[in-house]
Amino acid sequence: MERGRVENYPRDAFACWVDGREERDAECSPLVDPSTGREYARVTVAGPEMVHRALERAEECFPAWRETPAAERARMLHALAEGVRKNLDPLARLLSLEVGKPLRGSRDEVASAASLLNFFGEEATRLAGNIPLLGHNREHVLVLREPLGVAVAIMPFNYPLSTLVCKLGAALASGCTVVAKPDEHTPLSTLRVAQLAVECGIPAGVFNVVTGPGRRTGRLLVEHAIPRVVSFTGSTAVGKEILQVGANGVKKVILELGGHCPAIVCEDAPLDVILPQMLSQAVKNSGQYCYRISRIHVARSVYGPFLQGFKDLAAGLRLGPPSDPSTDLGPLNNAQIHSGVSRQVEAALREGAKVEWKGTSPQETEGGFYYPLTLLTGVRAGMSITREEVFGPVVTISPFSSLEDAIAEANGSPFGLAAYVFSGDVGKALDCAGKLEVGSVWVNRIHQAYPQAPFGGVKESGLGREKSPYGLHEYTELKTVYLSY
Repeated sequence: MERGRVENYPRDAFACWVDGREERDAECSPLVDPSTGREYARVTVAGPEMVHRALERAEECFPAWRETPAAERARMLHALAEGVRKNLDPLARLLSLEVGKPLRGSRDEVASAASLLNFFGEEATRLAGNIPLLGHNREHVLVLREPLGVAVAIMPFNYPLSTLVCKLGAALASGCTVVAKPDEHTPLSTLRVAQLAVECGIPAGVFNVVTGPGRRTGRLLVEHAIPRVVSFTGSTAVGKEILQVGANGVKKVILELGGHCPAIVCEDAPLDVILPQMLSQAVKNSGQYCYRISRIHVARSVYGPFLQGFKDLAAGLRLGPPSDPSTDLGPLNNAQIHSGVSRQVEAALREGAKVEWKGTSPQETEGGFYYPLTLLTGVRAGMSITREEVFGPVVTISPFSSLEDAIAEANGSPFGLAAYVFSGDVGKALDCAGKLEVGSVWVNRIHQAYPQAPFGGVKESGLGREKSPYGLHEYTELKTVYLSY
């Protein structure tokens, strides 16, 4: 499949993937190219019967998958990682088409997904319980860790492959079977990985994919009696709804939700070093990134140089089609996201904020869901834009007079996913990190979240953790066996 070659896509709707084969339902919905705003294909909308078949098949496969030796599950995950790597370019083109991200970013996501599968393959053989040394005569207590059962994985549009693998890899490694639902705008890469899973030896029915909107297909999955755990990445509003619906079945719920991530720049931070990193993190995937830098608090003594340096670097970024190698920012994924970002900026301006700098849109972006990088100043605590996640290339930059004020403003959001601190005084930076109400803090450098470290948020940014051994533990439950002899 090549980007832009609509004739290469099937005339019938893309199918779901259930029990190792394609299945279609009566209803389908359009897939729209974010760079043009035009439909390029259609995809099945899974109704109640198909959702039930997928979950039922996953339940039927669970006992055998659970009893599959950990080393064998690990081997299959490594095989899938290699299959993803061998398909790096086709998968990257799919991601670029359905998400709207530049090809180099899509390739990075595919490579990251393969590495994550390798990580979970290694961790599959390391899951363990324990035996407390209680010292009771002819008695031992065994604390076992067992897989939960059928896992539902619901992914967002912005990183469909990375978020899929975070859930799929941990669930399969721990012995769970999976029914995944990609975002209705970005189902193709998930469907392709499901096909690769069977090609790489994972038994049919262990990993199934149903497609459709969250309000319909997603709700059917969460309401169903079969799943024992639901892992969701997406908006806080939908996460709260899933938590409420899942409570009816006392399901375990893992939520990786919204973020509005602050960065604190102290007066002794090396601006020339950190500015390029901060800009890159702020506009990654055109700002459609839950732990991107979206609120920057700068010490007043260096506010002027920082603001000018940020604008100078921003002027060098190019907004354009994802297929153009020179593109830095592609389109937003869909019309709803585009209009939402526009409304948030308009509201901020009505409340007294100022557009300090805004990029330009070249002619070739007409028709797509493009939004130029926008820097806002004059933002005060309590404005709507300080409390709402902004899923687009919009950054607020504000001065602070004391570090305590900066921390208070950083913590003033209902979200608590991630934060960033920059200071030449490591002690000051660590003190600041300890006071920030977030799940992850980057100090003096920005990099990807490593597979070995847990990732997740506090407050309204979520429940539970992904990646790391802790991420596998989310798909297990503890059983205590009292053994006397």
